[in-house]
Amino acid sequence: MTVLQRHTRSTHRVPMGCVRLAACSVALLALTLVAGCNPEAEGSGSQATAAARPVADAAPKAADSATARPTTERPSPARTTPAAAPKATSPSKKPVASGLVAVVGVTDGDTIKVRLAGKTERVRVIGIDTPELRSHDCYAQQAASRMQSIVQSKQVKLVADPTQDDRDRYGRLLRHVRLADGRSVAELLIAGGFGREYTYDVAYVGQAAHLKAQAAAKSAHRGIWSSGCLAAVSPAPAPKAAAPSAPAAAPKSCLIKGNIASDGEKIYHVPGGAFYDVTKISESKGERWFCTESEALNAGWRPSKR
Repeated sequence: MTVLQRHTRSTHRVPMGCVRLAACSVALLALTLVAGCNPEAEGSGSQATAAARPVADAAPKAADSATARPTTERPSPARTTPAAAPKATSPSKKPVASGLVAVVGVTDGDTIKVRLAGKTERVRVIGIDTPELRSHDCYAQQAASRMQSIVQSKQVKLVADPTQDDRDRYGRLLRHVRLADGRSVAELLIAGGFGREYTYDVAYVGQAAHLKAQAAAKSAHRGIWSSGCLAAVSPAPAPKAAAPSAPAAAPKSCLIKGNIASDGEKIYHVPGGAFYDVTKISESKGERWFCTESEALNAGWRPSKR
């Protein structure tokens, strides 16, 4: 070996301690970067790793801290479910009481028209007879006008009467007519003097109240009971109705009363009948006495139902 070779080899020789120191530095760097390094490693490398771990562990916490920023927003109030509002009733329509029907017309003081089951029905009011418009009877127009003011375009209740027929000979319904508050239309008219109490063949429900109302109207000279109407309907002077024109013996044998109702129907009553005593015969109206039932039937009268 030459001197030059010896010098070169000695110049580039690295002491072993330095080599080891460099290796340790590399190892320390590797352990710092690798999260799964073994804390039990020898030498200063393990100590450096242990010292660096808190820094590494703190990094996620710092990140979490940076992410979870405190908020200044107020917490949203808890949602509450509002109570269900009651169903609103249509303001355009008022509840209609059960059984009421609409009045769509007034014929006269004792007959009206109602809307029933989708069609128009004529109703003859039970227990009252008012002056006739067709014959221009005294107080007829006032009676019709009064009926209009009470029931026209209003709701009324129709009440059937078991003592009366369902319909009359003209096809009209026979009903008591009551206002929504329960008052009887017939009784109101009779009390005002717009009509008479009227019993057709058989007493009806409420007859006593109608008779009482009529007595009050007569005492007060209201309407048809006023002097003007009474003078207009009073017939010319004639013999007393109780004294028939037949011989004296005739009334004893001819005791059947031939009555004519306000609607023109002819009904005869025999002694002992339910309405015989209260039926009055007015010969000026065409009513008459009969001696036998056959005579009454042949003349066009029908027997009373009671």
